[in-house]
Amino acid sequence: MNENPTAATRVTARVIRAAGLQQLVRTDAGLWLCEVRGRLKAARRVAQSPVVVGDWVEVEPIGAGAGVIERVLPRRSQFARAATGFRPYQQIVAANVDQLIVVAALVQPVLRPGFIDRALVMAERGGLQPLVCLNKADLVATADTDVVAAVYQSLGYPVCVVSAQTGQGMEALQARLTGRDSVLVGQSGVGKSSLLNRLEPGLQVRTQELMRLHQRGRHTTAGVQLYALAGGGNIIDTPGIKELRLWDVSAEELVGYFVEMADLAGQCRFRDCTHVGEPGCAIIAAVDAGMISQVRHEGYARIHQSL
Repeated sequence: MNENPTAATRVTARVIRAAGLQQLVRTDAGLWLCEVRGRLKAARRVAQSPVVVGDWVEVEPIGAGAGVIERVLPRRSQFARAATGFRPYQQIVAANVDQLIVVAALVQPVLRPGFIDRALVMAERGGLQPLVCLNKADLVATADTDVVAAVYQSLGYPVCVVSAQTGQGMEALQARLTGRDSVLVGQSGVGKSSLLNRLEPGLQVRTQELMRLHQRGRHTTAGVQLYALAGGGNIIDTPGIKELRLWDVSAEELVGYFVEMADLAGQCRFRDCTHVGEPGCAIIAAVDAGMISQVRHEGYARIHQSL
């Protein structure tokens, strides 16, 4: 005898948009609007929904195109940050993705390598493969673009130099997205929405449909959304992030997330070296010798001081 007869009626779904008490999920039968079972909300330990975009969930149908999320399946990866506020907490932005696409504009707004560095740390922390996407290449001299790209390429990170305006580099970016689940992250104004619409020409219409289903009134990206790509795979779009604060990374372990510095950390004169200004620091010596990018080390120092 089945001790839980309702479990047999549950369906597995993917959360494609989450806002407040309502979640929009994708099932084999189409899109459903769902609520979260109360016990899931009661069990949460952080000040955010226990369900995030990208989650695989079990849903109990309660009507046509409607259901209740009964269970969140284990996550294989996640992109998270520390939410701002008086009492910071972990804010999981997206779950169950293969790669993090860090979008930065070469100009307009001014390039901020520190944001890229923070995103790379959180990608590794969350089990994601990072990809650096440098947008607005049409506004910058090729030589200047190459200098920026070389910093990350020399460390083994894949880099796509693109222009959403002209289409430069878009084929290479598309190839990196096809067949994978990706999350797109960047600051406001870097051109994430333009890139998405260049990649998927029908995305504006699909965005409006999702917003309408989710009872939202604006087209602009007010929340996190997952889209199926025409060529295979999915991409999660996120609102512009003003500040990317690290979560669950200590000052002592930070250097381990900077691939060019990790092996040198044990060669410093002092065992507790912070690699910021101490004498006998092997990492600072490598910077002075041109073996490590000064920009990267400055980014490390700023992050270290913030932890």
